Order: sequence, then structure tokens, then C-alpha cells
Amino acid sequence: MKDFKNIFDFFINSSVWVAVSVCALVLVTYLNHDVPVNYTLLLLIFSGTIVGYNFVKYFEESQLISSRFIDVFSGLFMYKKLIFYLSLIAMFVTGVCLFYLKIRTLLLLLLPMLLTFFYAVSFKEKTLRKISGIKIYIVGLVWTVVTVLVPLQDASTEITTDVWVSLIQRFAFVLLLILPFDIRDMNVDDVELKTLPQRIGIKYTKMYGLLLAMLFLLLEFFKDEVLEVNLLVLPIVFITSILFLVFATEKQSKYYSSFFVEGIPIFWLLLLLIL
Repeated sequence: MKDFKNIFDFFINSSVWVAVSVCALVLVTYLNHDVPVNYTLLLLIFSGTIVGYNFVKYFEESQLISSRFIDVFSGLFMYKKLIFYLSLIAMFVTGVCLFYLKIRTLLLLLLPMLLTFFYAVSFKEKTLRKISGIKIYIVGLVWTVVTVLVPLQDASTEITTDVWVSLIQRFAFVLLLILPFDIRDMNVDDVELKTLPQRIGIKYTKMYGLLLAMLFLLLEFFKDEVLEVNLLVLPIVFITSILFLVFATEKQSKYYSSFFVEGIPIFWLLLLLIL
């Protein structure tokens, strides 16, 4: 049982779970817009998410660009060394996949790549993450570009009203998913971050999340082509997301946000496949 828990924790802490979640949203986009799946792009997004998230989470500790890298690396626990090795493999896979994508797709991927890089690495002694109040919106923008705009543009899909609605809808959905994380971390996050719970409190953060959820649901009816399956699936995703937000607290279980909330996109995909 302990071994299973260790594997499960590694699955989450190594960013594999969040990578699966991101790919689930990409597949939701493919299904909703009736676009054939580009599995090379999907693999790149999976491996790139692992690299990006681990880079952001462990950059300061691993000191990847430090001349003292060998000394620092030798001092890491085996658990984090395994995460480092996984990240190296993911980086290699990402690099190989890049050679098989269209130039247009690569150019679009530059935006999330640069935002992720400067989210962790300081520019003029300040990272994007440390700019007060914008952290949630940077993450939302990166997820939206990667899970909606990139796959659709890679498939040469015309940018119609439905695509624009999907972009706004996805942005609202991702912001909604981030709020339970911000509630959890409100007392450990640097006060300079000025996350929503730090600025307006938990109660109003949840009210803001409810507005985002309503926007996410109602935007579906502004599309020229509304899929029948979404009339059933989206309300379920809406209710599920709201419930996890409502019950989010500062002292939540370690798996509440990092597994269950992070898994809502996977739940969304499964609903689409089953119904």
C-alpha cells in the first residue's frame, strides 16, 4: 500500500497528472470541433507540459543554469532526481516532436513557451509569477492557447465565431479550476502575488468562480453550432466544478486540488466519450 501511495504521489508531483489533464482538454477541443487528432502534437503537449511544469516548480532548487549544478544535483533526494530524469526524457521527446510540426504550429507554441520560461526565470529581477495579480491569467492564457488555438490552427481550422467563443469559454474554465489552488495556498503564497483570495477573501473568490462557471456554461449557446452532447455534458462539468470550488478550503486534503480538481478536464473528456 505504501508503494502504491509513493507511485501515486510521484505521478502527481512529477506533473504527469497535469499533463494528462491538459491533453484531455486538447482532445475535448478536437471532439467539439470535429477535427482529426494530431497525435504528434498531442505527444508534444503531454511531454512539453511535464517539462514546463517541472521547470517552474523545481527551477530554483535544481539550479539548472547554475555553474554549481553538479553539487546541487548530488544533494537532491532520489525522489526529485527521478523527476529530473523524467523531465529530461520529456524534454527529449518534445524536441523530437518539434521536427514533425508545421512552422505555423511552432510559431504559435512560442507564446506559451516564452510565458512559461519567464514565469520561472527573472527578467530585470522579477518573474511573471511575481507580478501582482496576474499569475492566474498567465496560466489561463497558456492553457487556452495550448488546448484550443494550437490544435485548431495546426488542423488549419478557420477562426470562426465558434472558435472565439471556445477560446473565451476555455479561458473561463481554466481560471475556475485555478481558484481552489489559490484558496489552498493563500496563506503560503507570497503576499506580493496578491492572488484573488489574498485580495478579496475566500467568499468573494468563490463568487467570482461562480460567475466564471456561468460564463463557461452560457457561452455554449452563443455558438453557431451547438452539439447535443454538450447540452448534457457541460451542465455536469459546470456542477462538478462549482462543487469543488464551494468546498475548497485553506486546509484541504493534499489531493483535493492536485488530483481531483486537476482531474475535472479528464472527467469532461470521459463524459464526451461515453455519452
